[in-house]
Amino acid sequence: MPSPPTTTDSSDVRNVLREAVDSVARRGVIPGGTLTIILAGLTGLLAGFGAVAFTWIIDTITHYTYGGANEHLGQGWWWGVALLVSPAIGLLFVTWFTRTFAPEAQGHGVPEVITAVARNDGRIRPLVAFVKILASGVTIGTGASAGREGPIVQIGSALGSSAGQMFKLSARNVKVLVAAGAAAGISATFNAPLAGVIFASEIILGSFAVESLTPIVLASVVADIVQQHFGEHRFEAAFGQLEGYDFAGAWSQLPAYLLLGLIAGLAAVGFTKLVYKTEDVANQWLPKWPQRAVVFGLVIGVFGLFYPAWPPSVSDEMVQKKEAGGRPLPAVMGVGYGVVDHALHLEVAGKAKNTEPHDLVDLVVAGGKEYQRRRDGEDTKAVAIEPDRLLAEFWWLLPLALLKPLLTSLTLAGGGSGGVFAPSLYLGATLGACFGLLMNMLLPESSHAPGMFAIVGMGAVVAGTTHGVLSAILIVYEMTNRYEVILPIMAAAGLASLVATVIDPESIYYKKLSRRGERIARGHDLHNLDHIMVRDVMVRHFPTLHPEDNALEIIRIARQNPEIESLPVMNENGKLTGIIRAEDLHRVLDSDISPMLVNAEDIALKTTLALHPAQNLIEAMRDFGARDVETLPVEVGKDDNRRLVGLLLRADVIKRYRQEMLSGR
Repeated sequence: MPSPPTTTDSSDVRNVLREAVDSVARRGVIPGGTLTIILAGLTGLLAGFGAVAFTWIIDTITHYTYGGANEHLGQGWWWGVALLVSPAIGLLFVTWFTRTFAPEAQGHGVPEVITAVARNDGRIRPLVAFVKILASGVTIGTGASAGREGPIVQIGSALGSSAGQMFKLSARNVKVLVAAGAAAGISATFNAPLAGVIFASEIILGSFAVESLTPIVLASVVADIVQQHFGEHRFEAAFGQLEGYDFAGAWSQLPAYLLLGLIAGLAAVGFTKLVYKTEDVANQWLPKWPQRAVVFGLVIGVFGLFYPAWPPSVSDEMVQKKEAGGRPLPAVMGVGYGVVDHALHLEVAGKAKNTEPHDLVDLVVAGGKEYQRRRDGEDTKAVAIEPDRLLAEFWWLLPLALLKPLLTSLTLAGGGSGGVFAPSLYLGATLGACFGLLMNMLLPESSHAPGMFAIVGMGAVVAGTTHGVLSAILIVYEMTNRYEVILPIMAAAGLASLVATVIDPESIYYKKLSRRGERIARGHDLHNLDHIMVRDVMVRHFPTLHPEDNALEIIRIARQNPEIESLPVMNENGKLTGIIRAEDLHRVLDSDISPMLVNAEDIALKTTLALHPAQNLIEAMRDFGARDVETLPVEVGKDDNRRLVGLLLRADVIKRYRQEMLSGR
């Protein structure tokens, strides 16, 4: 009988694998570009299964926490208490878990991926993938209000980054794999491969460079194939059975969609500001993280318990659920796709299939309450509302459009881990449906179905929060599979993004980075510079001046260092106080004042910008233009701990850019 494998045997296997990986990476057995494509396919495969596992984790935790308690409401007071405390318990665990093992897994995830690409050469710790999938699964599964897409983007990106680091790929290729993982996550989560590619290029990389598209496309395709075989959507759109919606070039309808785009842009800005304002207020009023987790979790639980779970009008599918003794999940807890699906299927009785209102709708009693349902002989998700019940539906949806952003903000401020993309979809769907209901009450003869406005609202709010217009348009199209509605989605999304950008130039992702003092510049035309850091180009050995040095001493040092356009002035503590430019010195020499009487501190430019070694050259170019200088100081540390470590010359940046363009890398 063979003996079981020993520890030594396992170590030998690991050593062989490690040597094989090192051999491929060190000896260039496979060219870097080819290896990147292969690893992108592997990343897509792993991210696809990761999305499937993530969904399973959420569903399982939901079943054993607030979802199970929700099914037993009315059978004992303790079930209500269990639902109420579920989000608080989840937030407590998640906050402790992320603070202990991976703080970057807290929050909505996408900003951390952007930072990894822009600052850290695409390096993300492998541990982040494990921590994120569990932390976000518990956050959403216990009923806190957040989305799945941010976590799966970070999980997929961590997988891609780990693969690139394992095979010691260049920084450029590792960044591409990070974007490939993000694309795979979006593709597998929403059954939206095209949107995954655009999201990764537009939001994560900030570049549509041709050389990065092949790996990203491959990862997105592979992940979606995994989803089609094992995921929740399979071969169907995420929100299916949307029939009868058609814009058909209706000029008279376009102003309404443009108005919706304007409102959605304002709502998107409000959501973005609310997320971070809530975080500030929470840290001020509740400085200890356990307090924030418990208080905000209980607030979410209260709204989940007491807000009406059943809308005034329901589909056949929901009536059957009611008749069987079931009930929908609380409208404001978890991801909230049940509410989104309901909003997208709203239509006004009498406008569908050329039928009269009472030929289409029955009033049925389920659980002691009357509901409207369609009478067309087939099970359907469509929700047909009689004209006299439009207002009731409006007042059920409108509070949800206000509550979801608030509870998502509380979830993130309480230490939860989850995305803001799904709450943006939720806000857009409920806001759009409310707008559509109003239009049908005010202009019943010339308005489309409320569900069509909900579709357009989704795209508009997502475009306003993310500032990713292409991503928003494509993701809503692929989630609904309604190409007939693409024109109003494009119009509303474009206007919403414009309005949001004018009011606040920073998206919901970049706002988090700027609050941490990180300014990240991206540019499609300068993508050759986004992977080159200031530390790679800066001058590390340079002359310095003392504040008391006179003009003759400055001239002597300048002649000894002709390549340095501007000279730094340092005080007695070794701190930078300013720089002296060539034109500053020329003004002294052209004047009647004796050079012996002019000191360095008299002519130094004291309010200069300073770069950090981890900034990229796109950001450096922006700062050069802001002050019209030829040399910028490079410092590390903050406030009194600042220390000058180098100088960045404009000429060196331009020279490096030319090299990158000529190399074609």
